[in-house]
Amino acid sequence: MKNTGKLGIILLVFTLVAIVFIDLTKDSQTDWSRSYDQRDKIPFGLYFTRTELAQILSDSTTVTDFNSTNYDDLKQFLPGKEDACLLFIVNQFYAGNESIDELLSYVERGGEIFISSNSLPGILLDSLGLSQTYYYPQDFGEVIDVGDRPFALSNGRQAYYNELEYPGLFYGIDTIGVHTAGYFEAGKRKLPNFVEVKRNKGRFLIHLEPLMFSNYYMLQEQNFLYGAAALKMLDRKRVFWYDALFKGSDTARTPLRVLLQHEGLRQAWYLLLFGLLLFLLFRSKREQMAVPVVEAEKNLSKEFARTIATLYYEHGSDSNLLQKKVEYFLYDLRSKFFIDTLHLEDVGFAETLSKKTGVPRVDCERIVNLVNRYRKITYSTDSELMDVHRQIEDFKSKANIL
Repeated sequence: MKNTGKLGIILLVFTLVAIVFIDLTKDSQTDWSRSYDQRDKIPFGLYFTRTELAQILSDSTTVTDFNSTNYDDLKQFLPGKEDACLLFIVNQFYAGNESIDELLSYVERGGEIFISSNSLPGILLDSLGLSQTYYYPQDFGEVIDVGDRPFALSNGRQAYYNELEYPGLFYGIDTIGVHTAGYFEAGKRKLPNFVEVKRNKGRFLIHLEPLMFSNYYMLQEQNFLYGAAALKMLDRKRVFWYDALFKGSDTARTPLRVLLQHEGLRQAWYLLLFGLLLFLLFRSKREQMAVPVVEAEKNLSKEFARTIATLYYEHGSDSNLLQKKVEYFLYDLRSKFFIDTLHLEDVGFAETLSKKTGVPRVDCERIVNLVNRYRKITYSTDSELMDVHRQIEDFKSKANIL
């Protein structure tokens, strides 16, 4: 048990040392994945924008999350919120046909929707009279430019971005009610990537580069001024931020999500589970069910024989003891050598007994005569009893009768 406990402690210490060693020696690389998640503090997360949005717009602005673009959810959520703005900053904006119709109806009733996405559903573009594509320099007869590209808003605010190789753009804008709110320069052209589309009492603000609102760019002064100016186009005091966490995200939804989202807490949680498993494993071995000890039955043959002998001795019948001695001797002959003792007085019995026991014939004749003489005696003395006992035991010794 002591060795088992020591082994468990050694394994636990070894695990702790291994975790510390891995943490100290690992190469902590920056995560450049484009999550567009308001909880992510990685370069292309939206933590800063979501946290500072209310201050960017105005002190009186309230920002609340909503998490579904399903038709049934929108039908219950949108009524009565025509004085608010729905804000989407996502990699790809997707909604079903019925959901798109519900959003269009919401805007026509006076609502406002801001969408910053790399791609938009065709039905929404068609409904707004827009066409979208991506900027590939070779398609415009230009040389690929890997330098910073200028982006500007209609109010003159400008910023440069170096990670947007193939930005999205709108083309063929000739629909009434559609106004260019922002563009980027490619050669001598100004290609729109941010438009305002008015629909009855409300409007859409469609932006084609969500990366501009990520932590990486919003923490740079010039880019922050551009992003803040784009967001300030919202003129509503209530903003509903679309939280993509509940729509196809890999982020844990369990009550343990706080632990699982942070590497240090996650490692501590797994270590706790591993230690608990070791504890239960070694604890179960130490407190296993006791095996009952089954003692063998005691051999009381000697005690039984002693008791019977004492009874006979106290009774004082020598003849009875002598007859019992003879009868047990005959029983031994029958069970050991399979000899029929009913014909003791036959002439050939002594010879048969000698052949089966290996005892000389003379000794066999002597013992047969002794048995015949005392087999049915009704009276005997102590000396006769002792003499018969001695001769029978001597014969049994010669015949190897245990």
